[in-house]
Amino acid sequence: MGKIGNIAFIGGGAMGEAIIKGILQAKLAEGEEVTVSDPSEQRLEYMQKQYGVNVTKENVKAVNNAMTVILAVKPQMADKAITNTVAQAIAKEAAVVSIMGSVDLEKLHSLIPDRAIIRVMPNTPLAVGAGMTAIAPDENAVQEMVETVKAIFGSCGEVVEVQESAMEAITAVSGCGPGYVFMLIDALADAGVNAGLPRNLAIKLAAQTFAGAGKMAVETGLHPAQLRDQVTSPGGTTIAGIHALESHCVRGAMYDAVMAVLARSEKLKGK
Repeated sequence: MGKIGNIAFIGGGAMGEAIIKGILQAKLAEGEEVTVSDPSEQRLEYMQKQYGVNVTKENVKAVNNAMTVILAVKPQMADKAITNTVAQAIAKEAAVVSIMGSVDLEKLHSLIPDRAIIRVMPNTPLAVGAGMTAIAPDENAVQEMVETVKAIFGSCGEVVEVQESAMEAITAVSGCGPGYVFMLIDALADAGVNAGLPRNLAIKLAAQTFAGAGKMAVETGLHPAQLRDQVTSPGGTTIAGIHALESHCVRGAMYDAVMAVLARSEKLKGK
């Protein structure tokens, strides 16, 4: 895909930075075509120096002339960051992209009426070009807008287009998923240390094992159970380890983790 035109970020945090890095590396835009607004002067100075982007503390200035506006603030800051003045300053033909996790399309339409809005759920591996992002366009988003958003998030990982009704479950699986995986990496590394390995080596072994297994699952397209069977010999060591994991309900814990996220999400919506 060619250039995407002027793009504005309301919020210059870690996720916004990861997206900007991907956009610039993929040459979807030049630094001077990107504008970032953030309340932190220190953060803006860093972004300008590191990426050559335009910076401002005023959200209204950031969205002027932008064809794509990415809302990258914390969900609880939505009402403060996206005032009526900011909403009106967004061009009618612009695509509004929200990465605010628990803010649904209904809420976004109330904040920014009469605009095309695409709700997006990325995850933190975006920062290393290995993100998993789901996008849910509203009825106003034309195909060109959808393709632009796919290009933006495709520059730093994988992208799938879904119905908004799937977003909460996606949040519980891939949005929060890195947290589960980091915990499992830490646990496997601790087990390695307990078995006599140096800490740094144990962490590297555990982390690369998860990374490699994930890559294998994605690239082969095989069911995880098939891949597991390939490494599980009858009466061997791997099946002994799997038996121990099953005995400690690791599989059930994953079910519970996803359901806990869904329950918490519902409570947060009710606030």
